[in-house]
Amino acid sequence: MRDIILDTTVLSNFASVGELDLIKRLFGVAYTTHEVHEEILRGISRGYQYLEDVDHEMSFDETGWLRVAAIRSCMEHQSMNDLLKRLGMGESSCIAIAKSRTMIFMSDDRIARRIANEMGVSISGTIGVLVRCVDKDIIPFSEGNAILVEMMRKGYMSPVDSLEAITSPD
Repeated sequence: MRDIILDTTVLSNFASVGELDLIKRLFGVAYTTHEVHEEILRGISRGYQYLEDVDHEMSFDETGWLRVAAIRSCMEHQSMNDLLKRLGMGESSCIAIAKSRTMIFMSDDRIARRIANEMGVSISGTIGVLVRCVDKDIIPFSEGNAILVEMMRKGYMSPVDSLEAITSPD
């Protein structure tokens, strides 16, 4: 399985319902960027206390499960600068790294997903994580649905009302 890189939307959705651990259990190691870290810190300063869980899990070395990756090549810098004309810092940095390092970009931002797809970057998001958690028997179907409902109650604009729209219980 390829590495994944998460933007703020997916991290925020799971943190808002206290289920950030599902990402860790599903992928083992995941990546995000310094720019996403800045967005998380801004969210905390605006009163979204559940984002403190995301901040706490972020690792700036190779020891933690949610590792913060930096833009490092000229190609990544150029790609990020081009993307900044249409997207925010978090999405731009994640897509630039995903493209360069052949990672899967995890976002729920419709425009960012469309742009990543046009660039040939594989995409997924909150629903994809929940469905995979059910498929891999990390959580039962009913729990996946309950988590989705709770995320929507907390403000997630889900493209589906239930996981049944995508998969069916065994």
